[in-house]
Amino acid sequence: MKSSYLSRLSGLGLLLVSLSGGTVFAQSPAQAIERLEAKQQQLQEQEDTLRAKSQSISSAMANTEVSDGPEKAAYEEAIASFEEASEQYESDPSPTNKSRVRNAEFKLHLAERKFRSGNAEMQKLEEQQDEVESQLISVRRELDEINEEIPQLRQRMAEQREREKAQAAAAAARAREKAAQAEAAKAAQSNNTASAQARSKAPAKTEPREPPRKNTAEAPAKKAGPAASGEPIELDRDFMLLTTKAQVLTELANLQLRIGGDSLKIRSNKILNVRHFVDGKEVDKNSHRFKGLGNYQYRADAALLAGENRLRVSFSRWNIDMPAQYAGENLVILMDASDRNAPRIVCFPAKLAGDS
Repeated sequence: MKSSYLSRLSGLGLLLVSLSGGTVFAQSPAQAIERLEAKQQQLQEQEDTLRAKSQSISSAMANTEVSDGPEKAAYEEAIASFEEASEQYESDPSPTNKSRVRNAEFKLHLAERKFRSGNAEMQKLEEQQDEVESQLISVRRELDEINEEIPQLRQRMAEQREREKAQAAAAAARAREKAAQAEAAKAAQSNNTASAQARSKAPAKTEPREPPRKNTAEAPAKKAGPAASGEPIELDRDFMLLTTKAQVLTELANLQLRIGGDSLKIRSNKILNVRHFVDGKEVDKNSHRFKGLGNYQYRADAALLAGENRLRVSFSRWNIDMPAQYAGENLVILMDASDRNAPRIVCFPAKLAGDS
């Protein structure tokens, strides 16, 4: 459950802000923005530190010598079986082949678990990586919330200033009107006195002059609409979610350029492992075959659950918070692994490419 920094903005312009740690402060909007920006800077530094730590652990895992043994042989055999079953399902998506994929996937997870538990150093690094990834997701969520709160607070400050200006203008208009009415009443009293002293003359009727009233009604301030949609979403470093057909077509054209003329070059497959977490606990796990397209380019098709997902291909990892509006959709996931140390992933709903 997300914690809220912005609790209430009162009519007097005071703000109640709850920062991490549960302490509540009563402060002006300007003070609240200053505090949130300081927290924003702190979280950005934490995110950079955790990213560097995660990359360091991944490098250590890649360089860890894994001894040969039955667990390693069984794991490699399970990978081969999963790839074979996936290829057959792609060519013939029958219920029987789908069951074969699920069975091979289950055996792959068991073999991977035995393989990693049989290597103490690797298991220790895995545990450290899990802890870092949990912290990274938490920091990102907190940072995303602050990034939303600051512009909202600035908007409220602007609206408050406009209200204060309108109230001041209305008060000044009322003061001018009251002064004019007093002047008119004084003039009427003077005329009445003059009439009483000259009774032989017909009293002149004087109508008090009422100054024109100014319309002080202010049009309600328009609320700023939501940010324009259609921008790519950065889910993690080197992991983008495309949201429009134009973006997808551009990416697919660039993919063909990266593959080049020889699409048979480097067509080995890879395994995409996805783990879904709720409140820091793993609740789902599945694997997908990254099909080699040539020249270190890969494609997988998968549906991801909303919220925290941890993706791994070999020793490369991404920690993403999948937006709810894209959860459960059939996604095309493209990986550019031409840079072995920094593979890049782009994903998008298959319907944007015309895929079913």
